[in-house]
Amino acid sequence: MVPKKHAEEHFLNTHAPVTCSLCSETMEREILPIHKGENCPQRIVTCEFCEFPLPAIDLAEHQEVCGNRTELCHLCNRYVRLRERYNHESRCNGIPEDHVGSSRNVRPVEREQGARRRQPPEYSRKRLLFTIAIAGIAVLLGSLFFQKTMETGPVV
Repeated sequence: MVPKKHAEEHFLNTHAPVTCSLCSETMEREILPIHKGENCPQRIVTCEFCEFPLPAIDLAEHQEVCGNRTELCHLCNRYVRLRERYNHESRCNGIPEDHVGSSRNVRPVEREQGARRRQPPEYSRKRLLFTIAIAGIAVLLGSLFFQKTMETGPVV
């Protein structure tokens, strides 16, 4: 129960329709924080395989591809899909299976070198945000320049 003199304030603070800044969906104000944190298709989530941040709506498609990448198990010398890595690690007995069951034909040179594979570079969160910011600024400047060019006529 809300006293009548506070009804309008209560409505504005709790029930007034607001728009999500990420996906433009309209909902009651009190639901917005839950929506942005758990339900918004445009909220940023992280891939469980590569830790790349992306919108939730794109996560399933990204992880389908990303999870099919392979990495070498240094215990048994087999290439294992990232989506199967945790199950593999718990079952792996460390016995190299060079002769049978390999998901890839490993050349003798690779076998001798422990089948070293180039590791993807590690990116810090700061570096990723900096790169996104620079790209955003470049797009903004480019669009402003293009808009200015269109207003003044084509540059010859």
